[in-house]
Amino acid sequence: MQNLRFLEEIGDPIGGFCVHVLMVNDRRISSMPLSQQARMKRYFYCAIALTPIIGSFTLQPGISFLSCPLKYWVGIPCPAWGLTRGFIAIGHGHFNQATAYHLFSPVLFIAFLIATIHLLLELILNQPVQMFYVKLLAQSKIQVFLLLMLLGYHGSRVYELVTLGTLQSDILASPFGQTLFR
Repeated sequence: MQNLRFLEEIGDPIGGFCVHVLMVNDRRISSMPLSQQARMKRYFYCAIALTPIIGSFTLQPGISFLSCPLKYWVGIPCPAWGLTRGFIAIGHGHFNQATAYHLFSPVLFIAFLIATIHLLLELILNQPVQMFYVKLLAQSKIQVFLLLMLLGYHGSRVYELVTLGTLQSDILASPFGQTLFR
């Protein structure tokens, strides 16, 4: 059974509006409905979050059209290098293989799932729902930390390509390398 309780009433006595805020199982829910524009944004974001989830279950490993455009044109892989293959591995139950493709693929897959559930909940309730992770991810320090983690991991993978000698040959074989070093 849900634990509903009235939390606070926010309003402007002069302007005459009032928003009731409820707590549902210790989650903050506003009684103010979503505007049509806010609903459309949530539908759009939900579609974006669902795309990799659906693709992970429907695509098969080894599909050739999923190659990295940056790697093809410049010869250097992007920070998302291996995420698609990692998501497909997760969709087929190969979790160890997913982390081998990209260390953060399980974490990002779960983040897409949480985002989809959160957005669907807001659309069903027709109200914004504040969860701890929304405030956490909105902090610029957290965003910078996550970006630095991703770039650090990517830098270590690129460094490995340099030590193996494959990065130089990939750059020279790319259209960019062909144009620059002819």
